[in-house]
Amino acid sequence: MKLYIASLLIILSSCTYEFNIDDVEAKRKPVIFCMPNTLGDTTLIQVSQSMNVNNKGTNSSAKPDITFKLNGVEKEIKYTDKATDLLPANSYYVLGKLKEGDKIDMEASYPDIPTAKSRTVIPQPFPLDKWDMILKDGSYGREIQFRISFTDNADTKDYYGVRIIRKISYHNYYPNYNLGADYDKLWGIEFNLDEEPLLSKKVGFDEIFDISKLHYQEIYLWDDTMLNGKSYTLHLGTNYSEDSVNEYNSTVNFFKIYLYRFSEEMYKYLKSINDIDNNDLGEYGLAPIRSHYTNIENGIGLLGGCSIYETDWIENLKNEENEE
Repeated sequence: MKLYIASLLIILSSCTYEFNIDDVEAKRKPVIFCMPNTLGDTTLIQVSQSMNVNNKGTNSSAKPDITFKLNGVEKEIKYTDKATDLLPANSYYVLGKLKEGDKIDMEASYPDIPTAKSRTVIPQPFPLDKWDMILKDGSYGREIQFRISFTDNADTKDYYGVRIIRKISYHNYYPNYNLGADYDKLWGIEFNLDEEPLLSKKVGFDEIFDISKLHYQEIYLWDDTMLNGKSYTLHLGTNYSEDSVNEYNSTVNFFKIYLYRFSEEMYKYLKSINDIDNNDLGEYGLAPIRSHYTNIENGIGLLGGCSIYETDWIENLKNEENEE
């Protein structure tokens, strides 16, 4: 596809623009990224300051002044300069479990920079009815299909997402040396959407040239425009790998399902990332360049809430199980 688009540029006239970068002035702003959710009891807060083109007036050592309010009550903000299992280095965080309906207000400022602020609300839980897995014949061999049924609320505008992780656990034993090795590999699944019209609909150039879409962190997004209060079942396929277990070696597959209900601002931000990643025409000057969504007043970034449903690790299907 990219080769085809590049060939179109041959017929376009080239233009040269000159400007003095020293003349470009931009006001510095606080940069805030915070995505409070119902999974876990730690809310990560990342705050920095933007730099203008000439990097003039930037004090990179300055610490931000941050306020985090939960339902109108200011919470203690903690800081770690070292990375942990949950937090990157140089991060601020708030402790406490969040629930649907919680209102979060944030402000952040640096010396000589206007205060940035934003607000979000934790949405209601994902309206899951049930989920199931079946084995079937796919376009390229055996396939596991995840079927996730839910019912949309007709009275609200809702934003959803799904991500499924595959984990392969390996065990290798070397009897001659009396040694063993165990390790796991994890990654997000890229779905086969041949039987999923809600997520596979293509329009415009995407349909004409059959352009496949990238999904940030393999999170597939949708809103309720096509649902309007109806019940629906997602059909999400992925290749099937049968487990292999013997006396000395084993390769075993597991799965974990994450279901999301996003606040509007978080949905718009994630969608903007996907739009940028999939904007091949924009890369070649054939479409407008897209920008990241932000809901930070006087700043840049995102404050967006999310409810998350997480399963336990799900065992792989046997080759004769739940066949269709």
